[in-house]
Amino acid sequence: MSVPPEIYLDMDGVCVDFIGAAMKTQGYDADQMLKGWRNEHPGSLYPEPLMDKTATEFFTHSNMHAPEFWSGLIAYSWFEHLYEELGRLGHVVFLTAPTGAPGCVSGKLEWLIDRFGSDFTDFIFTRHKDRLAHPNAYLVDDMPFNIEPFIARNGVGVLFPQIWNELAHIEEPVPHVISTLEAAIGRQQ
Repeated sequence: MSVPPEIYLDMDGVCVDFIGAAMKTQGYDADQMLKGWRNEHPGSLYPEPLMDKTATEFFTHSNMHAPEFWSGLIAYSWFEHLYEELGRLGHVVFLTAPTGAPGCVSGKLEWLIDRFGSDFTDFIFTRHKDRLAHPNAYLVDDMPFNIEPFIARNGVGVLFPQIWNELAHIEEPVPHVISTLEAAIGRQQ
């Protein structure tokens, strides 16, 4: 009996709009900022010229410390379709890196429980995503700095298209991810 592929699914930037929420909670017009990011700085991890603060100041802002910030993150419109399609290909486990924010882990856990119920256990919180890599493991993540070490440890990484990575030009991320993943799984079997 063959073991189904283990598909590790990042949350922030893949399933939920962390960056839009982080902008809004700090008083930015997220729609306007994201438009400027897409048009003026596509592929840039953080468009400092558009912002009035450094990346460290932005990503450690005190408004993002409470669990409510994390539990209230809005799922992207494609989330349910992505999760369903990934489930067709393998066993999906949410693999999300906690920030230094005190409420991050409890808020993300609440987000998952709100959607999947209190018995849901298909999640892992770690900054060391690469430690879970093996030949039948597939990481779907929007950050190249998570994908590269995962691949280096013999896992398969699939970069999720976002305006802050090299796939910023891809408008429909789900078909891209699913076709890339199907091809990778086919090569492994």
